[in-house]
Amino acid sequence: MSITIKILYRLVILLCVLVLIPIESRADGWKKIKTVQLPSPVYTVSIDRYGLFYVADEEGNIFKYDTLGVLQITYSPSRKADVTILEAWRNVNIFIFYRSLQEFLILNRLMAPAPNDGLNPNLIGFARLATFSYDENIWVIDETDFSLKKYNLSYTKIDLNTPLDLLLDPSTYDMNFMSEYQNLVFVNDKNSGILIFDNMGIYKTKIPIKGLSIIGFYNDEIYFQEGDKIRFINMYTYMERTENIPEKGDFQFILYSSSGLFLFKKSSVEVYRH
Repeated sequence: MSITIKILYRLVILLCVLVLIPIESRADGWKKIKTVQLPSPVYTVSIDRYGLFYVADEEGNIFKYDTLGVLQITYSPSRKADVTILEAWRNVNIFIFYRSLQEFLILNRLMAPAPNDGLNPNLIGFARLATFSYDENIWVIDETDFSLKKYNLSYTKIDLNTPLDLLLDPSTYDMNFMSEYQNLVFVNDKNSGILIFDNMGIYKTKIPIKGLSIIGFYNDEIYFQEGDKIRFINMYTYMERTENIPEKGDFQFILYSSSGLFLFKKSSVEVYRH
């Protein structure tokens, strides 16, 4: 083989490698590890700060998985009901809210429930949404007077009360998700967008993204699925970016962390790692 042919051969090999590189970058470096079959159809999901993920099924059972998708612990409630909010970010306290029962549970990292007195009906008329606060109290959307309230668990009183009637139309709203993250409270209204409050319950702004059912958090960003992409919005600068979802499919939920990406179908989850 002549030197010229050898050089051309090497150039062809190099060109093939360069052509293949964008395939990896389009998936943003994610590599599929496995497909995990779930014990029952997924109803909602959450992820903690360590990348462990949690799945609630239609009867309110909670399944805790490690970062590789290995089942660790299962919690089965004494009363079966849909889980309205599942919040596991803190890891040491997993918060579960059942709207139909007007009850909440706080589980420790071993998925054992702590006793609680529930929400006082004299203070909370009807809780549409509820989530755990960083000071171990509870944020509540109370439909009775259409307000955001902070419910003090230790003293059974309302610490903060923010009316919502000037922010949302009481006849058309569809609030379906709430979470506190980095001292901000996020309330998703499917019909108008993501409302952001500070840790005193004072309204700050709204991100006008309609049609969402759930949002996630990664560093300083909010993220959610948008078609075949994951869309990120910085919660302080509002700068945006997107990442391609590394495979096509009808995914009900997506959980994103620095080391793991989890794509949920009805009864399974695709586990990706960097």
